[in-house]
Amino acid sequence: MSDAELVIRPFEPGDETTVNRGFNEAFGLERSLDEWAWKFPPSAPGRLVMLAEIGGELVAHYAGMPLRFSIDGREWSAAQIVDVFSTRAARRGFTRKGVWVRTVEAFFDAFGRSGRASLLYGFPSPRPLRLGVLQLGYDAVEPQPIVYLSRTPAAASASRRRHLYRAELAADWEPRLDALWRRVRADYPVAAVRDADRALHRLAGHPTVRYHRFLILPRLGREAVAFVAFRCDAGRCRWVDLLWDHRHPGALELVNHLSGGLAAQCGAELEELWLNGDPAGQARLEARGFVRSEVPGQVVMVARAFDPALDVAALAGRVYLTMADADLV
Repeated sequence: MSDAELVIRPFEPGDETTVNRGFNEAFGLERSLDEWAWKFPPSAPGRLVMLAEIGGELVAHYAGMPLRFSIDGREWSAAQIVDVFSTRAARRGFTRKGVWVRTVEAFFDAFGRSGRASLLYGFPSPRPLRLGVLQLGYDAVEPQPIVYLSRTPAAASASRRRHLYRAELAADWEPRLDALWRRVRADYPVAAVRDADRALHRLAGHPTVRYHRFLILPRLGREAVAFVAFRCDAGRCRWVDLLWDHRHPGALELVNHLSGGLAAQCGAELEELWLNGDPAGQARLEARGFVRSEVPGQVVMVARAFDPALDVAALAGRVYLTMADADLV
């Protein structure tokens, strides 16, 4: 392969079908174009997607889902890296800087160093992780292991404090999340911003997946003190996202109770969640029958920063992570 044959460029409208087909072929899936469009909604500056082509054929793809990320009170433009793949054609004539590495570097230049996404993070599979550490700075912060908690529904228990709280179904657009995030953000000093906009884009409108979303309020109060989103299918009840005011442990007890009820309704054999960066929540859930173990697939989080004012070392061991911070749940 010669450099003259290789074209690396940002996504352009009209690439949708080719990109989605390439994703399905790379991962052996059957994702619909509707789901692709939900995952990558249009934006005025353009989607955060970089493509590599040889002779007009898509051979590598590197994409990001934009979001805002909070680090010790300051918000940054960020992107979660997703849908990373390359084909066999991209690996022919592999050199120290192969097609995939050059595609990633083009993404870094176009979207990272430009300021559109000053922080990038993701959950690479083993091969991209090894290559990323060797050539792309994926170890700018030590790869973060995932706190994975699970239990069988039979192991569930709850305290009476849950009766001091009530649950309401959350809307697609839920402005009460903005107020909740403002009140609890000090409990999550390093985290993706979890406000109404984030919930709308991450947890609403999926063409096939239904998320069960609840706001938790004091029995006699009107301000939300917790938010949770569940996904129940394939024999599992997963806590996709969780946000709670640590001054209200009874709210977490009610979330725990809701999980057991949903698991029973859908016949789930397992309840599970990720919960990095919340040792208080982890301890309370372990007291309710959840057990920490190795996360399936040996998933880790990696991150890169492109603004010199952003201290990526601040992420080490402090990032709040739930399954909502990944893209396949």
